[in-house]
Amino acid sequence: MITLLIMEVVLKAVLEIRERRATQVRGGVFAVLRIIPLVNDFIPLPEHRKDPEKGKFAAAHEDAHKKQHHAALRNLVKVIMMMLSLGVIALVVGRYEMPFWAAILWLHLVAIPGRIIFHTYCWGQELEADRIAYEHVERNIAKNALRNLVECEIPYTPVFALMYREHPTAAIRRKRLLGK
Repeated sequence: MITLLIMEVVLKAVLEIRERRATQVRGGVFAVLRIIPLVNDFIPLPEHRKDPEKGKFAAAHEDAHKKQHHAALRNLVKVIMMMLSLGVIALVVGRYEMPFWAAILWLHLVAIPGRIIFHTYCWGQELEADRIAYEHVERNIAKNALRNLVECEIPYTPVFALMYREHPTAAIRRKRLLGK
């Protein structure tokens, strides 16, 4: 387990350095906190420099989430993942007779790929809501909304965003929707 935690610290440090070089955006204290095991599970990643404008595209996007029941589905997936987490803790404590603190560390390590899978699921929902919203508003409104979102968002690389965010980057969303 110690080896896996060391590997996590090294890989997350490499990811942070790669991100800073690729985007030329300072990470600040968040960059250090994301490298520390367990702490990085609770530190949110800031997504925007400023809030994007709310317009017809954003309203249509949120309406698409409601009509597709994305919030309920996302919460269902979260509940399933939490139940699996409890199962991992019970297995490690009960079957392998590890102390509770060790079970928490194992859960943290198992949660890393689980988080990536969950973020992939959320990205699919976001892209679907974008597609539906794009069908219900004028093309120029969608283009302007996505341009505004790109300007307001802190730029992240796709790998970094997949690791830490439930939303795909605005650049990915624009490319998928508009082909740019």
